Amino acid sequence: QLQQYPIHFDKMADGDYALAQEGGHSHRRIFNCGDQTGLTTIDTLIDAARHQPQIAFFEHHIAVNLITHYHPHRTDNQGEVFGAYVLDCEKNQIHTFLSRCVILATGGAGKTYRYTTNPMVATGDGVAMAYRAGARVGNMEFYQFHPTLLHHHSLNNFLISEAVRGEGALLKNADTGEPFMQRYAPDQLELATRDVVSRAIFSEIEQSHSGFVYLDTTHQSKAFLKKRFPQIYNTLLSIGIEMSQDMIPVVPAAHYQCGGVLTDIDGRTDIKRLYAIGEVAFTGLHGANRLASNSLLEAVVMASNAARCTLKDIATPWKPLDNIPNWSSPGEVNHRRASQINAHWRSLRGEMTSYAGIVRTEAGLQDLLQLIMKRNKIIEEYYWKHCITRDFIELRNIILNAELIVRAALSRRESRGGHFREDFPHKNARAQESISRLNSPQNPFF
Repeated sequence: QLQQYPIHFDKMADGDYALAQEGGHSHRRIFNCGDQTGLTTIDTLIDAARHQPQIAFFEHHIAVNLITHYHPHRTDNQGEVFGAYVLDCEKNQIHTFLSRCVILATGGAGKTYRYTTNPMVATGDGVAMAYRAGARVGNMEFYQFHPTLLHHHSLNNFLISEAVRGEGALLKNADTGEPFMQRYAPDQLELATRDVVSRAIFSEIEQSHSGFVYLDTTHQSKAFLKKRFPQIYNTLLSIGIEMSQDMIPVVPAAHYQCGGVLTDIDGRTDIKRLYAIGEVAFTGLHGANRLASNSLLEAVVMASNAARCTLKDIATPWKPLDNIPNWSSPGEVNHRRASQINAHWRSLRGEMTSYAGIVRTEAGLQDLLQLIMKRNKIIEEYYWKHCITRDFIELRNIILNAELIVRAALSRRESRGGHFREDFPHKNARAQESISRLNSPQNPFF
């Protein structure tokens, strides 16, 4: 289906597809467009969508809350979605969008942590809105860290693809220059799963005088690296790193939210006509630790399933709630207070990295939960008294995501997948999901 748009996946000279191999893979299995598979797919599909006259794009907008209703006489306690309140960030006005169905495709929440491969907008908005509206969320403790984010003072969210290790790159201690994966994963070495490699790098950084490790590709030729990894090669070259001559400084970074809003195989959530697809969704495909490149596969399949199911919703007679109020904003933006509130974001991200990152403990998580709840009280008090901005919406969503992650991490007294408890290093015999739900959904009209 993707080829019909068309998306041109790389091929070898004989015409067969040039499949890639990444961490955790036992053989080459990934269709790819060099080192820009995701970007190529997204750009192609967005271009196709822009040519559809019935699709309207609202850029520089952010959802504030879902508009939902719980029928007092229904026995199943299932809410129903009627749309969303959406902030126009350029005019700072909140609009009421009514809809027969709503699909959350808001991505992950990497901005909860200090280091992340995610874009600036990955602030957990979909999970936060769905949870506040009464949908179940699950497996929030399983946050996957990518082992190799470029460590650079200005280029701070550039990912060095796992495919680089798939083509033979070595991880080396920054102090000694020695390879170290033999000590942590003697069978798979650099191609161990992301949680294993991330913990190995974390341990090396803790024991060294450097805040990073090196990824070494200098045994590969310049011609090979430029052809196989054109974007990575040129980006690194722009900051003075030549991959065939210089080692690359890297750190582990928050990369992928394996849990999220609970859905079925078609993206349906607990709330009628509300769907979730992509990283915001907890479909069960990724389990406790996403396998490399499966996120793209899940995204296109679940989007297709959800789109097909929404056709039934659109064809069903629908009557929106009477008298849905427009958003009522209390006064002007308090810029001084907003600046003070936003300082919590910087502190929270550092705390999440230290206490709820790659290695976790009971004492650290308990300390962190107290800090989160204190910050949450301040943020909620501001929310009810002041006009809100995009920064504040994202901060409020981040603090809720942080709370959900920490509470789930505290309840899982084992180590499994992307969740590692130093005080409970072994895996329990039985795997169980961690599911949570807000008992009393919040009023969406505020």
